[in-house]
Amino acid sequence: MERLTIQQILDDSNLEVKKNDIEYCLMDCLGKDKVFLHTRKKYLLTIEEQYKFNRYIDKLKKSIPLAYVLGSQPFYKYQFIVSPQVLIPRSETEILVEEVIKTGERVFAEKQSVKILDLGAGSGCIGLSIAAEKPEWFVCLSDFKKEITNVIHQNKINLNVKNCTIMVVDWLTAFSQDSFDIIVTNPPYIDKSSNKIEKAVKKFEPSHALYADECGLSYIKRIIISSKKSLKNNGYLFIENGYDQSQEIKNFLVKNDFKDIEVLLDYNNICRFTKCRHIDG
Repeated sequence: MERLTIQQILDDSNLEVKKNDIEYCLMDCLGKDKVFLHTRKKYLLTIEEQYKFNRYIDKLKKSIPLAYVLGSQPFYKYQFIVSPQVLIPRSETEILVEEVIKTGERVFAEKQSVKILDLGAGSGCIGLSIAAEKPEWFVCLSDFKKEITNVIHQNKINLNVKNCTIMVVDWLTAFSQDSFDIIVTNPPYIDKSSNKIEKAVKKFEPSHALYADECGLSYIKRIIISSKKSLKNNGYLFIENGYDQSQEIKNFLVKNDFKDIEVLLDYNNICRFTKCRHIDG
């Protein structure tokens, strides 16, 4: 196996991989930052480093997403372990974290406590980011398979988060009446017949985290109905949804007696999130 310098790797036009991805792979293999890559270009990779780098490149050439190749993805202010069992965190979902924190601060100012559920948590990026930012709050994270909650547990340990619990549960079935001040969820919301999904996403990311029946709305509707029981009076529900689903979701929320319904935009000004409040009676 030929050992290469950083310069040779960065100048190799035959790798057929995005330069940005090559740099991330190098940083992971070397345990160094981008400054090192560009100031120590004559550095010759060790046999172990070269072997690891070659394996990463082989996977990237098969269109495997970088996050799955490296086993992690940055999100909000933190680094999260990911596996093919969980959806890769997207930067736009960080907006959901910020909005929940803003609302939670108002609840905490009034009650001196906040209980939040990250429903269908996947990697745990939403709930654990909130828990890490607000150690005085309590966050529950749930998903339906042990293989998924194992990833959440690994991230909980890495972030050294103490103020949360992790549960294996099918959506809201195990939670009692008036359990939470806020429920936040990024459920599957892609229509199974959609042809707009990227090939790499369709091929490599878990279908259970992507697709839903009823034009992508089956899980969202189920969550809306069952959250009425699990939310405290005046509790908030935050949903990430598809770009073309906001109006139908609003109509369904009104039908189920939710109030103060707001549609929130992502970084591209697309209707991506829905915020609402459940008021008894």
